[in-house]
Amino acid sequence: MKNLSFLGVDVAKDTLVIFDGQKVYEFQNERGLKKFKRKFFKKKEDRKKRVVIYEPTGPYSAFLEEFCATNMIKVVSLNPRKVPRLREVLGHRAKTDNLDAKLLYEYHKIVSEEEIKEIEYNENLEKLSLLLSEYQLLQNIENKLSNFLEYLDRVPVDSKESKKYIQKNLEETRQRLQKIKKEMEELVNKDDDINRGVREIEKVKGIGKMIATYCYIFFRKRRIRNRREVVALAGLDPEVKESGKRKLVTRISKKGDNRLRSLLFMGALSAIRCKEGGLKEYYESLIKRGKPKKVAIIACARKLLIFAFYNYKKWQMEAQSA
Repeated sequence: MKNLSFLGVDVAKDTLVIFDGQKVYEFQNERGLKKFKRKFFKKKEDRKKRVVIYEPTGPYSAFLEEFCATNMIKVVSLNPRKVPRLREVLGHRAKTDNLDAKLLYEYHKIVSEEEIKEIEYNENLEKLSLLLSEYQLLQNIENKLSNFLEYLDRVPVDSKESKKYIQKNLEETRQRLQKIKKEMEELVNKDDDINRGVREIEKVKGIGKMIATYCYIFFRKRRIRNRREVVALAGLDPEVKESGKRKLVTRISKKGDNRLRSLLFMGALSAIRCKEGGLKEYYESLIKRGKPKKVAIIACARKLLIFAFYNYKKWQMEAQSA
């Protein structure tokens, strides 16, 4: 770690703000990051020595992640939950892009070797992730259009034009959903690693193809190390409040992937209905202990996630030892 130099990179929608320990730089957040590359990674030696510390920000950090993956640049992907705490510890009361870049840079003083890694870039995985996001978006639109169509059937005024327009959009949305589903299946079958990983996760009762695919992308892109980390990144970890000897678990943190939580919640409802190999007994035991139904379902969703992660890690270890 002595031979490494670090860059704190604050990712915004249009810009990257970088702090190298001495000076703050700003570059356009665009594909290829040519100016960023010319400044910090012109030589091959720079790519080996420099480490990028950044906070993942969904689609905004996609260009940076692609750049680091294709140029084999090591990164520290800082969990967004750590950043506010780091800000408190270092006494940064204000929040600006420049200060955030400096804050991320300061993390190198306590970073462990395990956290420094290379990002894997898989075109099939990225395409699958994009299609899945579109599929979930269109599913929400389909539900809203369908509900509105039902509403139009009950209004006491002429709504023929509205019905025609909504019906047309609903049909087009459903056609697109079917097309995306087919494309996702083709992508999964096309890539042996993705196909095997998804199938292993799908073995868990209550997890269908869609949830298994999302879980696979979630596990692989984040390179999650253990069950504690996977639960936290999904936002299914308990939020604990302590005061003296009192310790109160209030609710789940929700500081994680809300799409994954939503999918797992639906998967838990399915697993609870399974007579064999599901989570029916676990769910019923929680209800008998006085847990509210929603709390019990969330606990089942957390179990599903842990089971899925166990199958994924087991498959990974077997693949590496083969």
